[in-house]
This record gives sequence, structure tokens and C-alpha cells, in this order.
Amino acid sequence: MKKATIGALICASLISACSDAKQASEVQASFVSTEKYRGHSCKSLRLEAERLKASLEGLSSSVDKEYKQDKTMEAVTWILFWPAVFAMDGNEDEAKRLADAKGEAAAIDAAMKSKGCRMST
Repeated sequence: MKKATIGALICASLISACSDAKQASEVQASFVSTEKYRGHSCKSLRLEAERLKASLEGLSSSVDKEYKQDKTMEAVTWILFWPAVFAMDGNEDEAKRLADAKGEAAAIDAAMKSKGCRMST
């Protein structure tokens, strides 16, 4: 009974120590109010959407790069020096920037729809 409890505690510790890094596809958009874009013209919204689209691609790439590096480091750390896994911090900063950008994109899209703007192709 005692061995089973110790084993369960060790397994729980190992699972909780794994990196919390996310892939870009797992990052959910932050809420951004469309009120921010209320006074913008359709042309202005389209330009902002295009600028943001380019930014999203770079941010997504950065999040995925950090994810891969984190997971690689996690694997190496488990093999070479497992206590260091507990200090890994994931890609939280990159994921936050991506979530904010996705939220901005959703707000711009909603503002364009509410104004009846023609969406760019």
C-alpha cells in the first residue's frame, strides 16, 4: 500500500512538471471589444486587418518555435537532469501576444461585418 502511494505521488509530480508550452493552434483569442474600431472606416479596418494578418503569421511561428524548443529541452532535461524540468516556464509570453493578436483580428472582423464592409480576399 505504501509503495503504491509513493508511486502515485511520483507519477503526479512528473506529470505536473511537464512543460505547459502551447502550439499556436492551441492558443485561444483574447477578448477585444469592437468598440475600439467603431469610428474606423472600412478602408481603415481592411488596412488594420492586413497588418494584423502579417503579424499573426509571425507570432504563430514564434509560438510554435518556442513550443518545439521547450519540448526538446524538456526531453533532454528528463534524460540528463530531471529536477530541472520543474523550473521550465513554457512559452507563456509568446502565447499571450498571439492570443491578443487573435482577439484584435476577431474584433476587426466583427467591426467590418457590423459596418457591412467588403472583406478583403
